[in-house]
Amino acid sequence: MPSKKKLLILSSFGGYGHIASANTLDALLSDEYDLDVVYPIKELRIFKLPHGEAFYNYLLMNNMTRLTNWIVRWITAPLFQQRRKKIECMIDKHIREKKSDLVISLIPFVNYPVSEAARKMGIPFLIVTTDNDLHNWACDLYKKKHNQFKVTLGSDLSTSKGALLAANILEEEMEVTGLPLRPEFIQMKSKQELRSEYEIPKDKNIVLIMMGGTGAHLSCQYVKAISQNLQNVHLIVCAGRNKKLGKKLKSIQPGKGNTIDVIPFTEKVHELFALSDLIITKPGPGTINEAIACKLPILIDRLKPPVFWEKANLDLVLKYGIGACIRSLEEAPEMVGRFLFDEQLRESVIRAYKEIPTNQFANRIKPLIQEMMGQNISGEVVMTSRSMNLSN
Repeated sequence: MPSKKKLLILSSFGGYGHIASANTLDALLSDEYDLDVVYPIKELRIFKLPHGEAFYNYLLMNNMTRLTNWIVRWITAPLFQQRRKKIECMIDKHIREKKSDLVISLIPFVNYPVSEAARKMGIPFLIVTTDNDLHNWACDLYKKKHNQFKVTLGSDLSTSKGALLAANILEEEMEVTGLPLRPEFIQMKSKQELRSEYEIPKDKNIVLIMMGGTGAHLSCQYVKAISQNLQNVHLIVCAGRNKKLGKKLKSIQPGKGNTIDVIPFTEKVHELFALSDLIITKPGPGTINEAIACKLPILIDRLKPPVFWEKANLDLVLKYGIGACIRSLEEAPEMVGRFLFDEQLRESVIRAYKEIPTNQFANRIKPLIQEMMGQNISGEVVMTSRSMNLSN
C-alpha cells in the first residue's frame, strides 16, 4: 500500500476558531492523508514574547475591543511584514522536516511568506479561511508568485472575495465552499429525539445562549433579562470551562414557567444547536457558520462594537434576513419573544434560509486537495515538481 501524502497545517491559539478548523480538517482528511499541525505565530515570538496569542485572547476576554482593533489594524501587519523572511524560513524548515506534499494555512497575516516557502519547495499552497472578512488574510498577497495556489471562502461578500480580488488574487484561484464546518453538523438527530434525551418539555421554546470566552460576563445578564421577562422558555447556556461562570448561572432564579440548563464544556455542541429554536451569540464566524447550518434564527450581541473583522458576520446575518442585533439588554426579551412567537417573522426566516447556499466545505475540500496535488479520484498521481525533486 502506498504511503499517505502529508499535509502541513498552519494553525493558531488565537481564539478557538483556528483550532476547531484544524480539527475539522483532521476529521475530513485523516483517513487519506497524514496531517501535521504547527503554530507559526507561537514559534515566531514577536519581541521575544512566547505568548503573543495569549495576549490577544486576554484582550478579548477582558472586552478590550477598541485596543484590540487598534493593535490589529495598525501594528500587527507591519510586525509580520518585518519578519517575512523569518516566517518563510520557518515554514521551509517544517516542509523539509515533515516531507510535506501540500501546505494549508488556517491563519491570517503570514500567507505571502508561506506561499513563497511552498513555491520554492515546489508544492501547492491552500488557504482555508475561517473569517468572512479577509483583509487580514490578504496581507501582502498581491506579491504572490506561486501558481499552485487556491483559497476557500465562506461567501462572496465584498469583504471576502472582494478583498482577495483587490489583492490581485485571480477568481479561478478562489472557491466559495463555505467556512469549515464540523462533520457533526451535517447529519444530526432530530429535534424531537434530542428533546427526549435532554428531558426538555415539548411545550417550551429553547433559546441557546453561546457567548464564548470573550462574552462570559454577558451570559448572566442575558439569562436574567430573558428568563425573568418572558414565559415558557427553556434557556441552554454554555459556560465552557469557566467554572465560576457556571456557578453564577446556576444561582439565577428564572421567572415562573421558565427553566435553565447550564452546560459545561462539551463535544456535543452540535446537539445543542439542533435542539434550539433560537441562538443569542457574539458575531464570531464559527458560531454563525454553525447556526446557519442548523437554520437557526440568530440574535447577535451588539452591546459593544465587535472586533472589526467580525462585522462581516453580522452583515451576513442581516443581508440574509435570518436574524437581528441586540443593542441593549432592555430590548433583549422583546426581540427574543418576536423571533420565538411571531409566526410571520418566523416564516420570513424560514423562507430566507431556503435562499442560502448549502455549506459545501465537507464535500469539496478533499477533491480540491486531490486536484491541487495532481491526484484523481482513483488515486493515480500525476508527477509534480515536488515529487520529481524528491525522486532525484
